[in-house]
Amino acid sequence: MATIKLKRFTRPQILKHIGRELLGRFFANFARDLDSKNIKLPGPELADDEYFQSLAAVLMSPEGLPDGLNEALFALDEMGNAEGRERLERAAAASGVALEFAPDSSHAEIALQAWLAAPGLLARTHNEQRLRRLASFQHARGHLANTGNAPFNAPDQAALAALTAALDSWFAQHHRGQGTTRIEVYPIAGEFWFLVRHGGTYTRKSKIEKQKTEVLHFRPERDDVVVYSPEHDEIRINARTKGERELYCEKFGLFLRGHGDYFSERQTYTLEPLRTEGADALDADGIEGISRITLREIEVAWENGPCEVLIRRADDIFQSTAAGGLPEELIPKGGRLARAGFDFHFADSARPRPVQLRPPNILKIGRHADARAVDRWLSKRGFRLPTAQLSLKP
Repeated sequence: MATIKLKRFTRPQILKHIGRELLGRFFANFARDLDSKNIKLPGPELADDEYFQSLAAVLMSPEGLPDGLNEALFALDEMGNAEGRERLERAAAASGVALEFAPDSSHAEIALQAWLAAPGLLARTHNEQRLRRLASFQHARGHLANTGNAPFNAPDQAALAALTAALDSWFAQHHRGQGTTRIEVYPIAGEFWFLVRHGGTYTRKSKIEKQKTEVLHFRPERDDVVVYSPEHDEIRINARTKGERELYCEKFGLFLRGHGDYFSERQTYTLEPLRTEGADALDADGIEGISRITLREIEVAWENGPCEVLIRRADDIFQSTAAGGLPEELIPKGGRLARAGFDFHFADSARPRPVQLRPPNILKIGRHADARAVDRWLSKRGFRLPTAQLSLKP
């Protein structure tokens, strides 16, 4: 697996606060895997300072640890905070799992106690938390006219198995390994989030230890995300390559909506309101949670021979224009608005969060939990194009 870096479990003071008893119960689950790799954890005869220093040193080299242990440590590391605790408590209540924590437990201890009681619950909650952090997606709309806006039904196990097999076949043909694809579905805020795990291209990396160099051979695991929005009848995709994005458009169209060409409308966004309405296009009135929006960057491109591009940046472009800090014509005529960067000021935060829009279909958000509020603003102010009424050819 790919190398990971732990924030908490490589710090002796945090390990000491968790304590030997909890850590011992946790590592006992991986005793056989550790033995198979000839990895020895510090013995109980050591004094506390030496014990926790030695344990932290072992965890600082995750590339040599068993994969299952690395996965668990990574999840615990990311769930050992206030947000993780709240998510665990909500997930436990929703699933009927009783979680009891020792008094005065730290966030790291709570995550570890939850793993010991219900490792599957913690893993699933961690996956959902990771999904919400993703920020860059490409959108693809469906053709409503072809289906009469048929209602969407979540895929059953048979449909997911068929989708998994179709994706796995493509990954095998493109040197990502065979039999590596897994799909998990998470209903979140009225949408369906599909976490697609699959193999990456085979990797070789050098490792040095005790003045001896070894070459590690492994196939890294990759995570992609496909989100289906019943409200807009569209999918948005977070994936690394164009080929993978096209694959998801085709296969999710086939298995979710019955046609491989269904999600082929890419005209989702426009930046023309900035040209036609100026600063009024940034009005956030009536959008719950958003107090103010400023335009920080625009990119204008010309489709001429030299492929000229103009980029303007400022703390507030419209304010700078009013003060004479920029030329009178903010957006030159004939130029295509290729990209815009905004600062969104949310009621729950003293600091603004960035949002970037790149037509025709790319939206980047600083925190994906803001997606619904941002989408409402884009729709209200005309940045989201009306649903295209296109029909598919048989």
